[in-house]
Amino acid sequence: MRILMAAAMAAMVAAPAVAAERGYETFSVTFQTADLDLASAEGQQQFDRRLSNALGRLCGTPVFGTREELADLDACRAEATQAAAPQIKAARARLATAIATR
Repeated sequence: MRILMAAAMAAMVAAPAVAAERGYETFSVTFQTADLDLASAEGQQQFDRRLSNALGRLCGTPVFGTREELADLDACRAEATQAAAPQIKAARARLATAIATR
């Protein structure tokens, strides 16, 4: 499954999944970031928790816990995280800058 999770600084961070090849489904997840203070460790941890929860909604959770199932979920999370890395970094930078310039 080809997935791209994009984080954008706004009231909600949207995570659209973009099919890299024909025949793949697309999905999206969102999570709120406007209330976070990413200049603080607590705000960064909350961002990470929300991102992890969004990845869980996007990729699913284990049902049977088989090695194959866990490997598929790990691959999905890794692919989504890698694909979204530039957007996540940009969202973190924008939120941290917004807090710092208050």
